[in-house]
Amino acid sequence: MAATGMRQEEAVSLEWSQVSMERREIRLTKTKTSSPRVVPLSDEALAVLTGTPRHITRHYVFWNGDGRRYTHFASQYRNIARRAGVPWRCHDLRHRFASVFLMETGDLAALQAILGHRTVAMTMRYSHLVTDHLHRAIAKLGTSLGTNTAESDEDRVGRLHLNR
Repeated sequence: MAATGMRQEEAVSLEWSQVSMERREIRLTKTKTSSPRVVPLSDEALAVLTGTPRHITRHYVFWNGDGRRYTHFASQYRNIARRAGVPWRCHDLRHRFASVFLMETGDLAALQAILGHRTVAMTMRYSHLVTDHLHRAIAKLGTSLGTNTAESDEDRVGRLHLNR
């Protein structure tokens, strides 16, 4: 979840037949929105899957005991967070993925596809994290107004970040 943005149910019901190590992707067929989607795998996610042992007879990626799939792992996560004194929920891993992805890439359309949101409005909840384009735009406005034209856009944006 932290490395893919997948929902908890998508992760616990994941089967090896849905994973392509060669293509570095997971093909989800059963999703909350009932729309199949492809989740690309980062190096971190690929390493987790590569290091995950396979059950001899069962097909689930994450299994317990005799190869049965997990139904959820939110309670274990909640217990760990409580012991650590951190007020986090399991679903926060998905939100963290989305936030980091958007801050690093700025690609709202790709994030929408990866998370499986039906509307861009749902994905837009993370857009407040990406403000570089706003700083570049306001820096251009300053140039147009004739303010400090000797200062470069990069210097102006850097100064704006320092003055927050």
